[in-house]
Amino acid sequence: MDIPIITGGKSIEREIAFRSAKNVFNSINNLGHQPLILDLIDDDFINKIRNYKFAFNVVHGDYGEDGRLSSLLDILGIDYTCSNSETCVATYDKFIFYTLFKNYIQMPQTILTNKLILPPFQYPFIIKPRKSGSSKGVYIIHNENEYRFYLEKNLKEFQEVLVQEYIKGREITISYIQKNDEFILLPILEILPKKEFYDYEAKYTNGLTELKPQLNSPEKIIQKVNYIGTQVMKILTFKDMFRIDAILKGDEIYVLEINTVPGLTKLSDLPTSAIAAGISFDDLIDIIIKNHIKQPTKISF
Repeated sequence: MDIPIITGGKSIEREIAFRSAKNVFNSINNLGHQPLILDLIDDDFINKIRNYKFAFNVVHGDYGEDGRLSSLLDILGIDYTCSNSETCVATYDKFIFYTLFKNYIQMPQTILTNKLILPPFQYPFIIKPRKSGSSKGVYIIHNENEYRFYLEKNLKEFQEVLVQEYIKGREITISYIQKNDEFILLPILEILPKKEFYDYEAKYTNGLTELKPQLNSPEKIIQKVNYIGTQVMKILTFKDMFRIDAILKGDEIYVLEINTVPGLTKLSDLPTSAIAAGISFDDLIDIIIKNHIKQPTKISF
């Protein structure tokens, strides 16, 4: 069947979206379907996408993860991969996500501001945009000069900024994929960047980060991961795949955010976790497609 891959868009993650889309294109082709890539910002996008009943969402950041694309496809009656608009809104807006879940799961203390304020935490602490991805605009602040410089920079670019408690620990990602009606927890992935933290450059530059699957995580950690997964899936409705970014400090897990359209590049976290579970990239894409496209049953006479 023909499967359009929606990608691109206007966000600062446009380049990464195209990298993910190229990988998905190759896999869909390997699986015997006919893929084509549609840029969300093409002038004729709506007329083109109307011709299809199903689309693969590979738009990272604005439009793809903030609920706007999923809302459009719902209006057009087109099925699509990844979560619905309500879930996207609640996860892409990091302050809404914090407000929803701070009483249910462990999270770093977070304050929202649209102006220069006095430092609310002891150094170091984090500043990040209210809405963004791929660690764009995320900085570890060590002193007053850095704080003023990066907060003013982010306020100018993003208008609203989160100031967040810094949790010193191991960076991990917790990935889930949906197979039929069940979500499967993939191996926890430890992030070992060669830079101070897992920023945009470390994420997408070959050799700057080691992604280390934790195949024998302690039972206590797995129990806490399962609790987090249960809590977020109790409140929000996910589809196909999602990734939880977190900090592991001793035996405690601090959740940072959830990504509803995870990266699918060759350096991305969720595909790396899938491979550690014995699921190739082609198998991953096939599982997701089959969540939407039911295979006809063969009848024997």
